Amino acid sequence: MEKARIYLAEFIGTLMLVAIGTGVVVFVGTQAGPLPVALAFGLGAMAAIYAIGGVSGGHLNPAVSLAMAINNRLGWLDFLGYVVAQVLGAVAGSAVVAGFFAAFGAKKEAIQQIGFGQTTFQQPVSFLGATLIEFLLTFMLVLVVMMVTSKKYAAGNLTPIVVGFTLVALILLGISATGASLNPARSFGPALMMLIYGSSTAMSQIGVYLLGPLAGAALAALVAKFLGSEEA
Repeated sequence: MEKARIYLAEFIGTLMLVAIGTGVVVFVGTQAGPLPVALAFGLGAMAAIYAIGGVSGGHLNPAVSLAMAINNRLGWLDFLGYVVAQVLGAVAGSAVVAGFFAAFGAKKEAIQQIGFGQTTFQQPVSFLGATLIEFLLTFMLVLVVMMVTSKKYAAGNLTPIVVGFTLVALILLGISATGASLNPARSFGPALMMLIYGSSTAMSQIGVYLLGPLAGAALAALVAKFLGSEEA
């Protein structure tokens, strides 16, 4: 029962993050610049962590869960449970956006054109370049998460605020290059929904948004440990 509660919390939290963040991408767009999008993801993360962090820790991101597992804050079987919950939550978050489309009476052709806030890259950014950008951005995000949630450097009730605004800053930095995912689940949900609606572009590029963030998270876990995050 306890594990079910934890996984449900991660599902709900990731659903909130993706529905709020990508919903703003879709229905507000970037006409006013990237700031509204970055704030939507940052505030969405903040709200979700405050809401369910006391239950599951509020990872909302397989990259964060991987770093937690590497540093022995999370068992590997639990890591798998977290990732499944997060991916399903992201898909559900994109389904919420699809529900808004349905409420507006949007046609398939219009939905294909507008999209689901999926993350993609295009020339002159290469596969390697995009992967490196996602690697570096996720490294910074996860390093912050690991340090502010450690026993030694704990930020306490300020943790969701620190993490949320770090996410805002990093999205602003990388959004024009890769969409600044920093989160495999966040990229997978919209990519799957786009595939269902007939576009495979985002799914064909999903490797960038798996390899980059997970590798960045692994390095962040090691650096955080070296800096003393795992001391009692």
